[in-house]
Amino acid sequence: MPDFDFQSYVSCRRADGAHRPTRVQNYAYLEDIERQRQLSDIHILHKALSVGLQAWRYTEGRKLQGQAVELNHKGVAHIVRAWADVCFAFEHDTLPIKVLPSQQDFFEPYGSEDGVFFGLSGPACSLAVSQLKFLFGRGIGALDNGHVTYLTLRRFADGLTRGLLGVAEQLPEALLHWYRSAQITQDRAGLLACRDISSAIFVLMKSRLDWSDSEIMREIRRYHEKLDVDWGQDEIEKRVRALELFASSRIYQRVGGAPIEQIDAQVQKLFSFWSGK
Repeated sequence: MPDFDFQSYVSCRRADGAHRPTRVQNYAYLEDIERQRQLSDIHILHKALSVGLQAWRYTEGRKLQGQAVELNHKGVAHIVRAWADVCFAFEHDTLPIKVLPSQQDFFEPYGSEDGVFFGLSGPACSLAVSQLKFLFGRGIGALDNGHVTYLTLRRFADGLTRGLLGVAEQLPEALLHWYRSAQITQDRAGLLACRDISSAIFVLMKSRLDWSDSEIMREIRRYHEKLDVDWGQDEIEKRVRALELFASSRIYQRVGGAPIEQIDAQVQKLFSFWSGK
């Protein structure tokens, strides 16, 4: 797996502006973009994508569609409205969304960019509207930034690379490095959708920790009171810190704020332990 030195990469791009990477969305994390470029350079990945997605469609894809429950009764009208609002905010028509009772993660996109649907877990239906909007924004962020195909493949990466393709472990490792940087892009989209750091923190903690709502709210209050917070996991704290940085950006504040390139550099330092160095 090629190493990624953020500062060297930025310096190189500044010296050669003609080859500067294009942000799919203006809020996208630059390391996410570069990691995707690295993935596209792995020859075996193209075969994995083709074989993996075909296998997914005929196995897990059909299974998921068979389990899916439509969001069409009065008790979920607020969910339908929140989803429509977020789709509109990101300039999409209302996209397909279904409840997947057996899904472990709160909200996930499935498929590829030319055929995607979104799955909402049963427990996620009980979240507050602002918390749902954070989830929904993350999902749209995954779609808009080219993540869906890789996310689908990643779920089956171990079996594909060691079973069907019989290649070394570089593909799962490459996907892992990309996935961790992609989370930053998706979190940013989620915050743009809900514009509420408390909702973002609640979802991040609730999705990763076996804690009660009251335990999480206690830590959120401590966060706002600038007291020591028990984050449960270092990763949660770093993702919250990354969101704080993004909230100070020109993109988020709309008037004033720091340029996104400066925010990216600060986030990369925060997550340097993820860079494989």
